[in-house]
Amino acid sequence: MNTLSQMAIWNRALGFLGTRSVASERENTPEAIQCRLYWDSARRQVLRDFPWPFAQRRGWLARLPLPDGYELEFRYAYALPENCLKAHEVRHEGRHKRPFALARHTESERPMLLTDAARALLLYTEDVRNCQLFDDLFAYMLSRKLAAQVAVSLLKNNTSKINELEQLYAASLPQARQAAMSEGREPPLRDSWLDAR
Repeated sequence: MNTLSQMAIWNRALGFLGTRSVASERENTPEAIQCRLYWDSARRQVLRDFPWPFAQRRGWLARLPLPDGYELEFRYAYALPENCLKAHEVRHEGRHKRPFALARHTESERPMLLTDAARALLLYTEDVRNCQLFDDLFAYMLSRKLAAQVAVSLLKNNTSKINELEQLYAASLPQARQAAMSEGREPPLRDSWLDAR
């Protein structure tokens, strides 16, 4: 059973800095204040850095009216799923990859996806907030990213340590990607030409 918690990730990040740990996110210590301040930003950045398997979702998109000005490039507009953090791929009828672009609707200001797929399936990263859903590798990378972000305030003028933390995160990312990718592969799409034979 996964026992990851926000506090465990915060304290791992603070351990990388060599500062004191925290017992509650409501503490008014500098460490807790900085972790609170940067937590969501660090979490979203690490989720966006790689399509972590636990955060991958797919869903059929709801069509919107195509706004004026896009007719020459795209035929359809779609609403993005509510917790979509990063769109990776659009498939027409769930099979064929199609080009797409993201834009903001001028009237409602809500994000939308533009494509020429008449029935669009989106593969995307969800903005996962529940620590119980994180895998251990992601939690480790998140603690590294959080440490790098809170270090500026907590370590003041220790720029060498701050740079080291950023470099350690960047250096760990390819290994994390490789480990996550080795856990499973998406099955290949069936070829309609072969199916017809």
